[in-house]
Formats: sequence, structure tokens, C-alpha cells
Amino acid sequence: MIRLRFLQLYRGAAGIGLFRVLLLAVILLPLVSLFLVQHIADYPWRHIVPVFLIYIVWLVHQRRKDYFFLLSVIRHPQKLFVAEYFIFTLPVIALMLTAALYVQTFLCCGILVLIALQRPLRVLKAPVTLKLRIIPTGMFEWQSGFRKNLVPLVIFFIPGLFGFYREWLSAVSLFFITMMFLSFYSEYEPRHMLAADGRNSWHFLVRKLTVHVGSFALIVLPLFIMAMIQGDHLWLKFGYFAASLNLLTFSILLKYYQYRPAAISGAHQMVVTLACFISVLLPMAVLIFLVNIFLAAGANATLKDYLYD
Repeated sequence: MIRLRFLQLYRGAAGIGLFRVLLLAVILLPLVSLFLVQHIADYPWRHIVPVFLIYIVWLVHQRRKDYFFLLSVIRHPQKLFVAEYFIFTLPVIALMLTAALYVQTFLCCGILVLIALQRPLRVLKAPVTLKLRIIPTGMFEWQSGFRKNLVPLVIFFIPGLFGFYREWLSAVSLFFITMMFLSFYSEYEPRHMLAADGRNSWHFLVRKLTVHVGSFALIVLPLFIMAMIQGDHLWLKFGYFAASLNLLTFSILLKYYQYRPAAISGAHQMVVTLACFISVLLPMAVLIFLVNIFLAAGANATLKDYLYD
């Protein structure tokens, strides 16, 4: 089963495209590895990296769709989950041990086991309340995303409001909230929803980016304001705020660059997660901005095939 998992990753990589595979393998992954090697023992990265690792595993575990299949062929699929999660997190765990982060490593491993023992939630339930009625119907990605992630969004948003006391609280909140919003765009809508408003491809993209990125900016603006109350590193804080908007633009453009009606892209999730992580290095956020220009042209060409076929 673990060999099949690696085969699925290999097949998924083929759907990313040669350009993005080279971008990941030659540029992004080496930079992420270098960053972890150099900073994993520093404060606050010694705490942020294990939390980030646990969050990613939890996100994957809650959304895996092979649970009932595995339950039908393996008596205790939890053992397989434990093995998978430890194999895929082994490089980071090894780095933590090398940096003498023994307490963090022990807690991280224990939580990974607890996650593996939980039954995955195929459908994350949340009541349709007034909280969702303020989201326009056209922003269906947000309707679905908020139902699935409402509790973690609130959990990560509240500490960020104390950025006036510790500015890194706002930075960590912005990072995880951005990651959750990026995950909203991994499912592609059916073609009839795409063509519902009758706009051409370029106007569709411009309106989509304006509404979604603008709404996201309003949501994270309080975190930015709280962090700006402390007068230190103002340009750095502005840079991270701009990088989060840039990442949401990247996620939306990537969705329509590789759009397929009513499909789900695992490649999209992997690419935007890595893009979010490397944007911690602000010069790399500039690279993401340049990639957005390339994606905008590709997304426009892809949408023309569906809006003018």
C-alpha cells in the first residue's frame, strides 16, 4: 500500500507539468531544505516547523478518500497511516533530532500517532448559519472552504489579534490562514458554472481576482494593523502582507491554468503549499509574482477553450 502511495505521487507529478516539476525540484525544494537546515533550531522556528508539519498531516488525514477502501482490505489501516506519515515526515523529524529538539520531536511524533488513530472525516460538517450568508453565492469556493475550515480559521485568527503584544503572533496567524484559503481552490467547478455570468476569459479572471483577493485582504487586514502597531520592521510586515495576497492570486491563477471541469487537483494543493512555505523568504515571493504573470497568460488561454468552444 505504501508503494502504491508513492506511485500515486509519481502519477500526480506528471499532471503538474514539466515546468512546475523543474521549478519544484531545482529551485523550491533545495531552498526549503536549506532554510530548514539553517533555521530549524532558531526561535520561533523550533516551534513553528513542528506545528506546520502536524497541521499538514492533519489536513491530509481528514481529507483522504481511501479510508473505506483500506478498511475493506486491511484489518487495521491505522498502522498503515502511522507508517505513511512517519515516512513522509522523516526528513523534518531527522532535522529536529539533529538540532537537539528532543521535546518537540517527541511531541510531534506522539501527535502524528494520535492523528493516524483518528477516523478520517470524509465530510466535515458545519451548520449553514448566518455566518455563511454574508458570503456571496458566486464565491462558492469560500462557501465550501468556510464550512470545512471554520473552526481552525477562528483558532488561528484570534491569536493574531494580539500582534500588538507579540508581532510574531500575527505573522504565524497570517501564514496558517493564508494556507487554508489557498486550499479553497483545489476543486474545479463544472463548466456551466464557469460560463454562468457570460464574461469573456480575461474579464472573468480580472473580476475573480479583484473580488477574492480584495475580500481576503479585508479579512487579514486586522492582523496587519495589529502587527503594525509595533513600530519595528514595518517594511518586512508590509512585505508579508503583500506576499499573502500574491499567494492567493497564485492559487486562483493556477486553478484556471490547469482547469478541468468538475475535477480535483492534488497537484494544485502540493504546489500552493510549497509556494506558501517558500514565501517566508520574501525574495522568493517576488519569484511567485513573476510566475503569476506566466500563469495569467496560461489561464486566459485555457479558459478560452471552455468559454468559446
